[in-house]
Amino acid sequence: MLNLNQLKTFVAIVEAGGFREAAGRLKISQSTASQQLQKLEDELGATLVVRDRVHSSPTASGARLLPFARSLLNAAEHAHDVVAGGRLVVGASSNIGIYLLQPFVARYAREHGATNTIDLRIAPNPEIGERLSNGELDAAVMEWWDRRPGFSARLWRQEPMVVIVAPDHRFAKHKAVKPEWLFEEAMVGGEAGTGTGMLLQKIFGRRAANLPVAMTLGSTEAVKAAVRAGLGISLVFASAVESEVRTGALRALTISGIKVQKDLYVIEPEDTPPLSPSHSFSRMLTASSGG
Repeated sequence: MLNLNQLKTFVAIVEAGGFREAAGRLKISQSTASQQLQKLEDELGATLVVRDRVHSSPTASGARLLPFARSLLNAAEHAHDVVAGGRLVVGASSNIGIYLLQPFVARYAREHGATNTIDLRIAPNPEIGERLSNGELDAAVMEWWDRRPGFSARLWRQEPMVVIVAPDHRFAKHKAVKPEWLFEEAMVGGEAGTGTGMLLQKIFGRRAANLPVAMTLGSTEAVKAAVRAGLGISLVFASAVESEVRTGALRALTISGIKVQKDLYVIEPEDTPPLSPSHSFSRMLTASSGG
């Protein structure tokens, strides 16, 4: 069995870049930090850190262990909170967490009291999926789900999507764009593997690979800035551009003949107890949309 204190020391040494700095962070002696790491290396039968007076760095074995160590420590912290009756940890893919979920977090807090707070973790969809699988989250709200075993997924809502363009773009004078027009303009975002990319593949099939994806950006805010600057067009949540459309900073267009919406899911482990806080939160979400 891996020792959590030893894993915590290993992570601290790697992140701090040295034994003295790690010991300071953990409020232990440098010799204790060294002993903890040595015990972990003995347990695993591998050298995990290259010792150096100037800087300590992970070996190849240490680099492979690092994400698992962090995940185990996060899961242990989560387990402690659950047993203590503390935080409900909910993950959300970026657009959901930023543009849609906050009012429901506030509603849950009002209805269940301040002692049942939600720790909302926002990250890209693949990362949220991994955190859920690793036991770091009680539930997740995601733009797509890969049906991995051990979890149940329920439809929360179907979020309308719009094509956004700059006010001076040639499409801006239209209320809707024809589907074939999307193949004529640089597409900001929507790359393969993202929620939007999967939606475009669902709409256009194999032709989606021919869409001219010009930029891969890490957030919808960055996408909106790129579109405003005239670097291309994009397909985003209608709710993500309400303020920009209202002020005239962007134009939002539909796609002729196609109802474009993205299915959003609430994911839980299959063995989640019916009376658990996470199940209460999931029921609140699905009830809000009639699901």
